[in-house]
Amino acid sequence: MEVSTQYRLLTTYGYDPTKTLTLRNAWTRDFNKRFKELIRVIREAVVTNDVFGIGVQTNQLTPPLPGQFNFPTTSEKVEAFMEWLRTQVDRGLLETHQFTRVGSSIDAAWTNTYIGESYKRGILRAQQELRKAGYDVPPTTGLNTLQGVISSPFTSPFHADVVGVLYTRVFSELRNITNVMDNIMSQVLSQGLIDGDHPDLLARKLVSVIDGSGRGTLDLPIEYTRPDGRVVRYTMPAKQRAATLARTETIRAHHRANIQEYRNWGVDSIEVIAEFVTAGDDRVCTECAGYHGNRYTLKEAEFLIPVHPNCRCIVIPVAKQDVKGKIIGL
Repeated sequence: MEVSTQYRLLTTYGYDPTKTLTLRNAWTRDFNKRFKELIRVIREAVVTNDVFGIGVQTNQLTPPLPGQFNFPTTSEKVEAFMEWLRTQVDRGLLETHQFTRVGSSIDAAWTNTYIGESYKRGILRAQQELRKAGYDVPPTTGLNTLQGVISSPFTSPFHADVVGVLYTRVFSELRNITNVMDNIMSQVLSQGLIDGDHPDLLARKLVSVIDGSGRGTLDLPIEYTRPDGRVVRYTMPAKQRAATLARTETIRAHHRANIQEYRNWGVDSIEVIAEFVTAGDDRVCTECAGYHGNRYTLKEAEFLIPVHPNCRCIVIPVAKQDVKGKIIGL
């Protein structure tokens, strides 16, 4: 690609080519609020209520009663506490609610809201880019919801299938994050009770598994053994992993919406190619920078983005007049 064309693309699309920064930040803040509430009830349980009966008194998530987990053996204490903790995690981080679809009631995760909004923005953005590239795409007006965009006469029911896969993927990934967190917490709790940790120290260790605070001074485990026997290294606190999930899956939903909408408008042919656009700043990694300016078929580009966690890249259609030459009309 010519240097002048590269510069024009970078200055046009700027820091956040997907224009989803506000949405990514909102999702991250929602995660932070939920983790903050989980941390609150853990501290209240272990320190204020002294649920393990160590002997030092000091919304929807509810702390257990004082001494509630003061069982005769350490294993019983750990098992009871972890059962309570999983309930809090399910309520706060894996929350689902029911809604009606085609006359039946189904469960939906709270994360679906963010995936749906990103996907909607991806559809509308794709239509905007198609018009700029010379495709006769009518303007979409009055469609403020994901369902409205998907059901519009300008789109395809295939969008619903893609969104469903994205919903399932995110919930599964979040479940994996909480499972890892539970495993590490169980180890930390068992060892802390055996060592006779003060309730305040025990609470700080459990909280550190969530947010990483004081991790370097608390001598926490960095790996655990899964039920299948595989040893997994725990290198990132749960809160950080969740934030990465939010940022990455927002981009994934936006990209898959782009690709599907391009395909809906007949872009998936020998004439249509997608072009890779990075954020064009000093935060662009060498991996993404290597893709910038390259052209792909839709099939080749479909699963290309996100290139890595926290990726911010986007694909745009090549102008119809330029399917065999340099880009024009952008």
